[in-house]
Amino acid sequence: MLNYNTARLEKSCSQLLTTLGKRLTWKWDKRFETVLAEFSVADKEKIHQILAGHMGETWEKDNAAKAPEVVQVVINYLGGLNSGQALLTSDPDQDGLLLCAWWPWGNGKTISIRLAVFANSLSDEDNDELTRLFRGWFGLQGKI
Repeated sequence: MLNYNTARLEKSCSQLLTTLGKRLTWKWDKRFETVLAEFSVADKEKIHQILAGHMGETWEKDNAAKAPEVVQVVINYLGGLNSGQALLTSDPDQDGLLLCAWWPWGNGKTISIRLAVFANSLSDEDNDELTRLFRGWFGLQGKI
């Protein structure tokens, strides 16, 4: 059983979902263990503004080396950041990150975002349980 206060992360996810409304359709990305949404670049500015307002921190190729260790772990897990990609995170000084990988497609028409939660202080088993809860917050429990 997860011995971790998930209330702050759950509230952040709930607020984000409410703010995004029906703009995005979420699915589970098994490869990165994230929720995934894809949208047209026509919605780029509005969605980025919403995400940046909820996250607070933006890490890109030019400032990623200065990111805190927990953010570096996530960036490395995702395979690094290429030009145009970003990792938006909640406050990295708090245990338990809400994060969003912002990945424009090469076709110039589509952007993918991948959201996840990660707590550096948790064991792998507890992070798996936190991910299971996270999936439920997005209505994806049991969907692969």
